[in-house]
Amino acid sequence: MSRSIPLWFFLLCLILWLVVMVGFGWTVKSVMAGSDRTGAVGTVALRIASFPSLAKDVFKTLVARASGDADDQDVRTARDAGADYSSFRPIATAPGIALDGLLIPADPAAIAPGWRLLTGAFGTPEGMENMALLLSPDLTVVNQWVLDEIRLGDAEPQAAGRKLVHGIDILPDGSIIFVFDGGASIQRFDACGKRIWATAGDFNHTVNLDDAGAFAWTVRGGEKVVKVAVADGSVVREITMQQVIDANPEIDILDLRRDHSYDLGANSRNTQGKWGFDAFHLNDAQPLPAAMAAAFPQFAPGDLLISARSLNLIFVMDPETLKVKWWRMGVTQRQHDPDWLPSGRIMAFDNRMSRDYSEIVTIDPKTMAADVIYDGRADGVYSRIRGKVQRLGDGRLEITSQQQGEAIEVAADGSRPLRIADTRPGSATQNYTISEMRWLPLDFFAPGTACIPAP
Repeated sequence: MSRSIPLWFFLLCLILWLVVMVGFGWTVKSVMAGSDRTGAVGTVALRIASFPSLAKDVFKTLVARASGDADDQDVRTARDAGADYSSFRPIATAPGIALDGLLIPADPAAIAPGWRLLTGAFGTPEGMENMALLLSPDLTVVNQWVLDEIRLGDAEPQAAGRKLVHGIDILPDGSIIFVFDGGASIQRFDACGKRIWATAGDFNHTVNLDDAGAFAWTVRGGEKVVKVAVADGSVVREITMQQVIDANPEIDILDLRRDHSYDLGANSRNTQGKWGFDAFHLNDAQPLPAAMAAAFPQFAPGDLLISARSLNLIFVMDPETLKVKWWRMGVTQRQHDPDWLPSGRIMAFDNRMSRDYSEIVTIDPKTMAADVIYDGRADGVYSRIRGKVQRLGDGRLEITSQQQGEAIEVAADGSRPLRIADTRPGSATQNYTISEMRWLPLDFFAPGTACIPAP
């Protein structure tokens, strides 16, 4: 005998279900906005709400593993359809070093004489590795550092294929300091690849040594500038963007991605709007070298040149007082790697995200004038994210188009004496990501440095 459900009971259940759903949604939204008022209930609600996304990620990982692609899924990049590597050859390597897929067509007699430090994800006979490679003046790989992480506290390191080395500097003793995108530490390895120290934290994007080589500047979490001691990896200074905002009440360049409500009917004062996602995305902090200080009389040695990608903003800040001395917004679009130049100008890799090509621009901080010194259309250069550039004394540019897996040297006469392509072994459509190609002078390393051959 069947029984019908009273309409009032059905409507009551529907109303209760709607109330629960509204409460559930409000709880999840509150937790994601940073509220801690919901306690354990909020934590559970957020985990339940995250389950579909988590299940999707797990499914994608299982599919990647089944196809053999999981080991390098986050360091691959699509090769440009028009890329022609037919004239390229495998790069030469010293005994004991084996690479697979790193290609180069170059004339060693025409390139800028010196060493080159090449970092990124590279193929080897055993599989992909995050590495730093040292290229000799004749473009032979003579040293390699395999860059990995160890567990530090509760920070579980990601697998090699789920992170990319992005930020490195090298000392004359051959030791390197580096960070990953997606990593959990900043580390220093010696010239032979032995770990000297490791400090836990979500450091990323950049490492820049000061004049004395005693400290390195990097960034954390997209909103902190950090000073680290080279000797032991200890954090000696951490500057938050909120501290910078508080120190500069007369300018509002850092507040653009904060959402302020209209507050209709109340007109409240002294309120704090919510920050949008990735409000600053700091990706560089470079101290002004004393040797260039005369070219920048408005600044002092050690002042920091900082890039805030989300704001299309480059600015200069005194790291002691936190006063912003200069800023330029809107000349670049999602830029990376601003550098001080001996000419008194500031250079940057202008990604031009979502557009057709990238550029290298320079800015005169006195006049605010900006000039394009390299147009990516000339070589099909476009890196939607990331990107590095270095200018040498003779005007050459060392350009790394990270999301193409290519690096190029552009000579002052317009020639291209060096190109590097980091192809993914076995693939005709994908490359691995190159993080940076950096030129070093012939006398950069101290004589007799272990694991570094004489030039």
